[in-house]
Amino acid sequence: MQNYLLLKHGGGYILGLVAHPDPSLDPSSAGHWDLNNLCIVAALRTCSSSDENEFLRGYTNAHLAWDALKSRHEKVGPIAQILLIQQALTVKYLCSERLSTTSTLLNDLVWRIYAIGIPKEEDFLTIMMLNAMAEDLPHVHNHIADALATSTSNNPYGPSNIRSRLDVEQQL
Repeated sequence: MQNYLLLKHGGGYILGLVAHPDPSLDPSSAGHWDLNNLCIVAALRTCSSSDENEFLRGYTNAHLAWDALKSRHEKVGPIAQILLIQQALTVKYLCSERLSTTSTLLNDLVWRIYAIGIPKEEDFLTIMMLNAMAEDLPHVHNHIADALATSTSNNPYGPSNIRSRLDVEQQL
């Protein structure tokens, strides 16, 4: 999104580099700044999930909205990203549903995944391990998914924990 706005000359607004002109000295430029700023806020909302759109509702300044959105995504962390990727892997196109609806859902999920950041190797391995056990080991899969949902950055749950759980399962 940042690259898109930079290409469309909105990057200066989201980065806080374009100062608001004093309306008493230059009312025309101030009016243009206000219009550009509102268009960028609208672009942020348009390209956001419904949750983020709601989050952005109170923002009218592009720079403040962008900083708040970045901060929100930085706090989400890898566990949420793992769950989002896993959710995206379960999405299927069905002839009984509008295909564009599924495409929109996938687009939204991928945007949210990459908004958090590029997945780390360990996180991606966790996702692949979960995906590989979904059919034949649903009880283990569910146990690990629950453990992931309650893990934190201070108490992480990753591939080594999954290997240990699989070792126990193999012994049963």
